[in-house]
Amino acid sequence: MEIISKPMLTIEQKKQAASIKQLKDSIDSGTLNLSEAVQLIEMTKKQKEKLVSEIYFKNRRGKDFYTCKDGRFKSYNPQFIANTRAELIDKLYAYYFDNTLEDVYKQWVTHRSETKIVSGKTIEEDISIWKRFLADSEISKMQIAEIKPKHLMKLFQIWTGNGFITRKDFNNRKSVLNGIFRYAVLNEIITYNPITSIPCNDLKYKLPSTKKKAYTIKERATLLSYLQTLEPDAYILAIMLAFYGIFRIGEIKALSWDNKDENMVVIRQQLIEERTVQADLTLSQPHRVLKDPKGNPSYSIRTEYLPAEGVTVLKKMKALNPNGKFLFMHKGRPLTTDTFNRRLRKYCNEAGIIYLSSHKIRFTGASMLYNAGVKPIDIQPLLGHSTLAMTEHYIGQRVDDNDTSQMARILA
Repeated sequence: MEIISKPMLTIEQKKQAASIKQLKDSIDSGTLNLSEAVQLIEMTKKQKEKLVSEIYFKNRRGKDFYTCKDGRFKSYNPQFIANTRAELIDKLYAYYFDNTLEDVYKQWVTHRSETKIVSGKTIEEDISIWKRFLADSEISKMQIAEIKPKHLMKLFQIWTGNGFITRKDFNNRKSVLNGIFRYAVLNEIITYNPITSIPCNDLKYKLPSTKKKAYTIKERATLLSYLQTLEPDAYILAIMLAFYGIFRIGEIKALSWDNKDENMVVIRQQLIEERTVQADLTLSQPHRVLKDPKGNPSYSIRTEYLPAEGVTVLKKMKALNPNGKFLFMHKGRPLTTDTFNRRLRKYCNEAGIIYLSSHKIRFTGASMLYNAGVKPIDIQPLLGHSTLAMTEHYIGQRVDDNDTSQMARILA
């Protein structure tokens, strides 16, 4: 793909652009009467055309834009097409002056939030990456069309250094940039994505740490024994239930009471906390949302069977909350994942074992089943995974005990 070389702007041209921005701000302020607004709009239009002409038509020997057979207008280097000459001038002006990387980032976030093409959680994670690693970078204030592979490689080298971060961490950051540039290309803000020209394999990455991904059977038994000494409430019982199955925490939070078959649990939905993007691109306070279980509903809506200890937990919770909308409710309100993990950390510390997040309980249960001789193909539907490859990421963790019979009874 041809890489367009953007012309260097003079100080005077940048001053003219700043003047046009002031005029635009005056128009957008809403303090002008109709006559004044019309006058400023016409003035802005003329100044934009003059400025674009100085830049675009330089060294073109007076040639105007190309007129297509269908009547549209087309520019070259950079290449844009518009229905009218005025629209093409606006596109070129935006290309030269209006779109910093930060500007386009905001457009990208707003677009994804309005169209809901990705989950709220994904947008929240991307906003966090922008704030931590890109907002204060040199390129954030650059016009996106001025950003070249060399600028990105400089940033990438700062990130990675001599092995500062893992490849996974790097890819998470790069994916945000890639999303912004792809959005800019699709919306004709730029003509190509400069990330595609960068040899990222030349960078040095930190080797991923061998993080502990599961509780050992001894740790599991220690924690469950400790929890049984406490006065039960919804969070204590929910933590216990998590260790007697391989549920997602959002699935436990969304359970309702059904005693048709006491040891059978039907997973139909999950209850999650979502934050939405507001007009100023800040995130709202979390609000609870009921959704299908995570992943493909054809696989994630499923049935699991509990051992006797798990059934006992459900009965205790029903006695504590006989009429709740959801089975697991604390003081009349649904559980939250943050509080679940905060409580789990507290009880792990009190029981003298290493804390792992709620999600690692699923690794624990799946690995115990695998170590007990259950085939991965039979564990897959219990986890609600659509692919066996995903299940293989969960199983085979070190659980350090031969007594897996209790967990294996889930399949009985």
